[in-house]
Amino acid sequence: MTLPVVAALAFALASPPPSRCSTRDALRRTRPASMQFGGLNPFRGKQDGATAFCLTLAFRTADRGPRSLLGQLDSLAADADTSSEDGIAALCADTALLLLRRKQEWLYCCGEAKDHGRDEAALERFDRLAIREAAKFDDRDSSATVDAALAAAGVAAPAGGPPTAAVVCAVGCLAGDREAALGGADFAGSATAMQTALEELAAARAEDALAFELFWVPGDDSEALEMEEVVLDWPQLMPC
Repeated sequence: MTLPVVAALAFALASPPPSRCSTRDALRRTRPASMQFGGLNPFRGKQDGATAFCLTLAFRTADRGPRSLLGQLDSLAADADTSSEDGIAALCADTALLLLRRKQEWLYCCGEAKDHGRDEAALERFDRLAIREAAKFDDRDSSATVDAALAAAGVAAPAGGPPTAAVVCAVGCLAGDREAALGGADFAGSATAMQTALEELAAARAEDALAFELFWVPGDDSEALEMEEVVLDWPQLMPC
């Protein structure tokens, strides 16, 4: 698989890298400052401040074709325009809609949506979340994957790639207080909370999508993951 050309890809790895589509360091949307009193705004409304999201889902996919989950993620990243505000909003909405349409395939999920009174604080949290998730995906050791074991045994993987578990993580920042809609900042194993969070991303107005980053594994057609690996590497994931 050829990695999509994106604005903020800056890692050279010996093992097959995860796939990533990023707006971090490419474009950052700013909004007029809101009135503040000692760090608190007594007139704050629902659309003031911003919310940082981190949503992770695990799947089982049987194929790697263009209509498969992995194929559609590849297409999203390849077509994304992360150099424009409209491109950020489109990538955010399209990713959320893709994951919502595959709700029946969700196996494990977890997430957080933390509201911040200032846009800057929310974007700082977005950066920390994106770096944290990038480390999880980038630090995966391909020598432990099923395809590596097959290759070592001299067994060829099926054409087009073997069946595999897959992990998708969307990290975003939306204007306004979105935390209340989820009934709390963190969740694990709740398909209802995950659906609500994805609906927030999908329905956000173009001007409200401040930043977005998308990660997924496997990012190589020959790589395959077992669900045991996924649960070990992403312990926050719970059955949903």
